[in-house]
Order: sequence, then C-alpha cells, then structure tokens
Amino acid sequence: MNRFAAALIIARKDLKLAFRDRTGLLVGFGLPVVLVLAFGFIYQMTFGRPGGMSRTGLSVRDSDETPTSQAFLAELRASKFLAVDPEEGAPPPDAAKLRKQIEDGDIHHALIIDAGFEQALKDGKLPKVTLLRDPGREMEDQLVSIGILQALISSQGTSVSSALTTRAMIAAGLPESYTDRIDSLSRGFSQAIGTLFAESGTPAPSTSTEGTATGTGANASKSGGISLEDVFGKVLPVERVDIQSPQRPAQLSYMMAHNIAGIATMMLMFGLVACASVLLTERDEGTLRRLLLAPVDGTSLLLGKFIYAAVMGAIQLVILFAVGSVVFQVNVLRDPLTLGIASIALLACITSFGMLIAVIAKSVKQAEGMSTVLILLMSALGGAWFPLEMFSLPPIGEIVTHSTLTYWGVHALKATLYHGKDFTDASFLRDIAVLLGFAVVAGAATVALFRKRFLGSLAR
Repeated sequence: MNRFAAALIIARKDLKLAFRDRTGLLVGFGLPVVLVLAFGFIYQMTFGRPGGMSRTGLSVRDSDETPTSQAFLAELRASKFLAVDPEEGAPPPDAAKLRKQIEDGDIHHALIIDAGFEQALKDGKLPKVTLLRDPGREMEDQLVSIGILQALISSQGTSVSSALTTRAMIAAGLPESYTDRIDSLSRGFSQAIGTLFAESGTPAPSTSTEGTATGTGANASKSGGISLEDVFGKVLPVERVDIQSPQRPAQLSYMMAHNIAGIATMMLMFGLVACASVLLTERDEGTLRRLLLAPVDGTSLLLGKFIYAAVMGAIQLVILFAVGSVVFQVNVLRDPLTLGIASIALLACITSFGMLIAVIAKSVKQAEGMSTVLILLMSALGGAWFPLEMFSLPPIGEIVTHSTLTYWGVHALKATLYHGKDFTDASFLRDIAVLLGFAVVAGAATVALFRKRFLGSLAR
C-alpha cells in the first residue's frame, strides 16, 4: 500500500469518528453559524439602517416654542445620529422629569432649548441650550454632540455660522476684545461667498456638517485643529449639567460597569452549567444509582445539586466583585443588601438554567455543546458583550433582547453598581421578578424531566 492510499484510509476513519460525535459536530459547525446569525441580527438592528449607524437617544424640551426653535428641533429629529423623544406632535416632557429620568438611568441625555432661542439668533448671537447628561455615557455623548452641532448649522445656516466662527476664534486664544472685529470679518466673508454663488447661478453648498463632524475628533486635534470636546464645550452655546447618583464613584464609566456586569453574567452561566453537568457524570458512572439507595428521595438529590452549583456561583461572584472593587474602584459595598438580592436572583435563574440543560442533555458532551451555543447566543443578543442601551433598537430588536435571561441579569447588576438604585426601586424589582420567574419555570421543568428521565430510567 502506497503512502497516499494509507493516508486516505486514516482520513476516512477519522471522518467516520467525527460524524458519529453529533455533539462535536453541533459545536464545530453549528456554533459559528449561530454566532454569525446573532451578530448579523444585532448589526442589522444597530448599524444596518440608512446612514450606516444606529441613533442614540436624546430627549428634547422646547421651552422657546418659536418657529426658529421648531426648525432646530426638526433638524434634530432628522439627524442620523439621534433618536429624538418625544415624537413630533407629542406633548413636551417636563424638565424636572427629565432630570429624574437621567438620575434613574432611564435616559442618558436631555436637551432643553431655553427661552429666547429665536431672539438671540435675530440679535446675531448664539442661542443658549442646556444639555442634561449622564457623564459616564461617554460614547453616547460624542454622538449627541455631533447631532446638536449638525442640527444647529443645518437649521440656521449662515445666520449662525459667523457667530460660531467668532466663538471658535475666541476659544482658540484670541482676546474677547476682538469679538466685534472677528464677527465683522466672518459676516463679510459669508456675504461675499453668497454673492459669488448668486452671480454664477450655482446653488450654494449644503450646510451639512458631515465634513465638520469628521474633522473634529482626535485627528483634528493632532493636526492643530479644534477637537470635538473643544467645539462642543467652548464653541457651541451649550450649558452641560452632569446628573448622576451621588453614590456612584466619579471615575466609574458606564462601559466599565457594563463590562463587569456582562462578564459576571456570562461566566457565571458557563460555570454553573459545568457544575450542573456533574449530575450527568454521576448518572453515567453509577454514582447516582448508589446515592438513591440512601434514605433520600430524588427531589432532595436534585436540590442538593442546585445548592452546590449556587454556592460555587456565589464564590465566583464574590471574587469578581472583589477584583472590580480593588482594581476598578467599583463601590460594591455601597448597598450590599441590594447587590445581594440581585446576586441571589441571578444565581437562582442561572442555576435553574444549568440544571435544565443537564436533565435535557443525554450526555456530558451534549450538555457542553448545547450550553455553549445557548450561552454565547444569549450573551450576544442579551447585551452581555456590549451595551444595547447605546442604540435605538426597533420593536423586534427589543423583543428579542428582552427574551434572554442575560439581558435581565446584566440590567439588574448595572442598576445597583452604576445607577445606585436600591431594592425598593420599581425597575430593579421588575428585573428581580423576571429573573425569579424564569428560575421558577426552569426549576419546575427540571424537576419534571429529572423524575421522568433520571429516576424513571434508574428505577428500571
């Protein structure tokens, strides 16, 4: 037999063995497909819209209520960066309510168009607007900044460009005593350019700020231009008001809190599914049959496995929270009671999920394959890897993401770690109720399947 023929025989043998392992095939071929579908769905919901980017939420109150302020609001609604609330025709939100919503974590940015907006523009001045924001939502802050800049220039055009130029020059270092001279030059330049276009019969260029937006980031500052932070903080007439829970550490960003909550939830799922798989190992090795000969019933045995997995998960959470507290200064001891309630509900939910996988699977390998696919799928769709709250998802996206236990677990942990909510908060109690509800349903299904598939087979 030549070398090539022998190699073909060995390859055929290995292929037969591989295709006999259905669990291995599920993980090897099915997992990439599942992840591609999950990420494709999320990408389509967030970045697959016209313009290539999902919009971030911005609540707006128009206190001026003039045609000029309404035109500005219309441009905000048309922005590809912003999802403005309320919708056109809906009553304006109350300013005090907006502050409360930001403090509670329901929204992250709110813009108040102050009274006198139109009159300021008529006087050749920049109007004043107030931006209420959660300072930890840094990425959303960039999108909101660009959207406001774009809407202001698009709605007002040349009437605001000279005032912006004047403010930019002052921000760049010129003394304020030069204000009138700068304003006169910028107005004259704008009028001269407009005259040239009028004489040539060519339409004036668009007031779109796409080029401005892309040139105001980090690259602009490196090349000597004005960074986005400088434009928004010094050039635009925006008064920024930071609103956050006083218990939250000032250096704790939203992304850091989300990463801790997301990783804790996902790794807890992997760990507790592995613990629950001990039930399958004991059945295959005959240990389960010997345990049932002792004076205990099957339910006690199942409850013991549940407690074992929950204790292991609790140890994992304690270690993770301790690392987050020491390394990243997350104040986990701010409200230990609320964090404890969230942790217990999460442990009950995920442990029930792990036990359900253990009684459904026919072997340890099958349990590992099923759990890997489900955990990664729920982690992607439920926002364990990146915060879905950053984007404005369509209704179908909201339904899918809210159907995963990872969404509610991450949401509950962020409620106490980042938003500073206590156990009496209505939204926190809703998260706990959903987690415990899933634990009860999964637990009941686990008991029924355990009696049928484990105790029934062992009795025979």
